[in-house]
Amino acid sequence: VIRARDTAFRLLTRREHSRAELHNKLTARGYDRDIVDNLLASLAAEDLVSDHRYAQALVSHRVSTGYGPHRIMMELKDKGVAPEIIDQTLLSAEVDWDELLRVQHNRKFGVSKAGSFKEWARRAQYLDRRGFSTDTIRRVMGSWDHATLARDDSDVDINA
Repeated sequence: VIRARDTAFRLLTRREHSRAELHNKLTARGYDRDIVDNLLASLAAEDLVSDHRYAQALVSHRVSTGYGPHRIMMELKDKGVAPEIIDQTLLSAEVDWDELLRVQHNRKFGVSKAGSFKEWARRAQYLDRRGFSTDTIRRVMGSWDHATLARDDSDVDINA
């Protein structure tokens, strides 16, 4: 029990962990499931393990590195965080996802519009992989429209 607690403390001093993530790491190191369950209950009672705190830390970090809500949500789900905690944390984060998408787009591609459908699709796929919804991508980048591009961005050769 003492060795399991020491291992848990070592893991927690490096970074926050979700309860499920800590459970998996401790059982993978050979500690009995019952001991791990009791230890995690004790750590949670002492507020040393908190899925809320873990979710807030992960959301804050992922937003600062430019990831969208869907990617963050999937990562939290993979780490064993409850869906209601995920929803609550994403709502309380107060992130302007449109602006974050715009910043990521401009950082990767600059401010110019896509000159072809292939280029527009490549950009949209990149943003989709970063975790932004199709609706957000279309709202910020606009839908691919050959005529609109010809009017809005005359310096881009749309026939290339």
